[in-house]
Amino acid sequence: MGTAPKAEVARSVRVPQQRRSRRTRKAILEAAAACFEEAGYDETTTAMIARRAGISVGSVYSYFRDKREILIELLESTLAEVARLVAERLDVDAWADADPREVVRDLIDTVFHTQRMRPGLQRILWERHFKDEVVHTHAEAIRDRMRAAIRTAFDRLSSRGLLRDLDSATAAAVVLNAVQWNAAHAFMYGTPEWIDEAAGATADMVLRFLFRD
Repeated sequence: MGTAPKAEVARSVRVPQQRRSRRTRKAILEAAAACFEEAGYDETTTAMIARRAGISVGSVYSYFRDKREILIELLESTLAEVARLVAERLDVDAWADADPREVVRDLIDTVFHTQRMRPGLQRILWERHFKDEVVHTHAEAIRDRMRAAIRTAFDRLSSRGLLRDLDSATAAAVVLNAVQWNAAHAFMYGTPEWIDEAAGATADMVLRFLFRD
């Protein structure tokens, strides 16, 4: 009578319960962000991250399965912060008596300049967006949140008769794609002056697309 194969036991990742554990986890994320920014994703190793965080490699693995898992958490938190800023600024009810065109223009300028938030990580995001299915899935989930917030804002503005006759879902996707791509491209390849010019030109384009004369 044969012996039944042992069931594979999945290694559990430690969930920080104590202050020291939370500090260690934060130190790993901060060290990894610095390593990714300086050396790039491919050249960064868990040993480099551990050395930077002042802990053992084994300690890194007790919190994260590998450097990919660390990267995904860092990318998700960075993108989530951008999405939060966008969603907050798209609360039409909070605009009071402000000119909607100026609010949209200011928001687009803000999105362009959020590229300065962990720029190396954002470059890695664009590099790995189509290489890594998990990165792509996380990025698209956050983009879905932004599209939903933009669509809601467009619906509210349309109900006030301010926008052209547009399908709000399509318009939200087009505007998000245009702003994000222009912002990323400008930041990766442009000077600070050109980034400002590109933000203004993108805002002009979006305003002409959205608003009635």
